[in-house]
This record gives sequence, structure tokens and C-alpha cells, in this order.
Amino acid sequence: MSTSTLPTSTTTVTSALPAPSAASRILRYAVHTTRMTVTNVPFMVFTIALPVGMYLLFSMMFGDLDDGRARGMVMVNMAAYGGLGAAVTAGTQIQEDQRNGFLRQLIVAGLSPRSFLAGSVMAASAVIVPALLAVGLVGLATGVEATPVAFVATLAVLWLGLLPTILVGLVLGMVLKGGAAMAGGVVTMMAMAIFGGLWMPLEMFPMWMQNLGHAIPTYWISGLGGWALYGGDLPVTGLLVIGAWSVALGVLCSVSMSRAVGLTRR
Repeated sequence: MSTSTLPTSTTTVTSALPAPSAASRILRYAVHTTRMTVTNVPFMVFTIALPVGMYLLFSMMFGDLDDGRARGMVMVNMAAYGGLGAAVTAGTQIQEDQRNGFLRQLIVAGLSPRSFLAGSVMAASAVIVPALLAVGLVGLATGVEATPVAFVATLAVLWLGLLPTILVGLVLGMVLKGGAAMAGGVVTMMAMAIFGGLWMPLEMFPMWMQNLGHAIPTYWISGLGGWALYGGDLPVTGLLVIGAWSVALGVLCSVSMSRAVGLTRR
């Protein structure tokens, strides 16, 4: 009797371990991608040192205007610019995953396109944080007046508002090939910074540029950051613009990802 039950017992002990859950796979990919990005020294210098240096320059030139509130807006704009650069550049890294075969390995290992997209967004969201913190802390150290609650709220609003810029980077990374993805990311980032009024007030530009600027998310990311820092009326239009861009780009990301996965499986 006891001998006949031995095979069943052995089979139970040697059964395979359960496969990792989808959430576990997303998290592991996000952590891997974040680690690879933050250890890229040129990337971190570009997304931290450049916006901090621009903040110091612009705040020295214009910071005392409007009883010092201009310095706070310079901080908001340069933090948004640093986050924009980090978001778009991190998003385009997906092209490298396609080029070196890492995407194919992930798909074979069971990571679905939706999970891959979610992990990419999580990783890009993580690498935005150092740029926002660096500019924000330098701003506080150089005279920006803000309560702790207002300061944290400002960085949080900027971080959430940058979602569509992450999706822009992902779309570019999936649509463009090789070095064109990085070049396209740089051009797009510059255009969104200029037309969004991050480098200089949009009111200084011709009316057609102002109208265009009001239709892109970076202008409203700055506006929402200023609202979080100094209060006033909530720019509801900005929420609608950012939401519309996020939905449209999310759909485009899903379509582009399905196409990329289809090509990878061939």
C-alpha cells in the first residue's frame, strides 16, 4: 500500500514551480530598464545638468521679476524641460530593445505587448524623478519661496502631466529605426519645449505659435505646475489637452506595439 503511493508523492514534490505573474514580469522589466537608463552617464548629465544650468541662467536674468514669482516659474519650466527630456529619451530606448533582440526574448518568455508597454511607461516615469528633484531643490536653494506642501504638489503635478511625453517617446521608438529614433526624440523634445513656452514666455511669439502652443501638452504642464506652486484657477483646459493627448498616444502606442511584436515574431 505504501509503495503504491510513492510515485504520486514523488510527482507532487517534483512538480514545476508556478510561472511568474504578469505583474511580476512588468515590475522586473521596469526595474531592469530603469537601472540601465540611470547608469547611462550621458543621459543623466543631459537630463539633470542641462536643465539645472538653464534654471540658474534664466533665474539670474529674470528671477526678480513679479516680486520673485518669476523665479518660481523658471523653476517649474526648467523642471518640466528636464522631465520632458528624460521622458522622451527614455521612451525611445524601446528601439534599442528591438534592435538588440531583447524585445524578442521578452515576448518568447511570455511578456505580453500590454505588459511590455506598461513596464516601459513605469521605467520612463521613474527616470523623470531625478530631473524634477534636481531642478526643484536647486530652486529652493536659490530663493524660490514655496511651502513644503506646495513644493511637493508642484513636482507631483509635473510628474503626472508628463505622461503624454513618455508616450511620444515610445511611439517614436517603435516607429523610427536605429539612430532616427534618438534624432527624432531630440527634435520633438526641442519643438515641444519651444512651442510649449518652457524656454521663454509663449506671449513673445507670433500668434500662430501661441495658438499651436495652446494645443500641445507642455504649455499646460507648465501652467499646471504654476497653479500647484502659486494657486489660482485650475486650468481645466490643460487637463483636457493632456488627457486627450494621453488617450490618443496610448492608442497609437498599442497599435505600434502590436505591429512591432508581429514583426519580431516573424
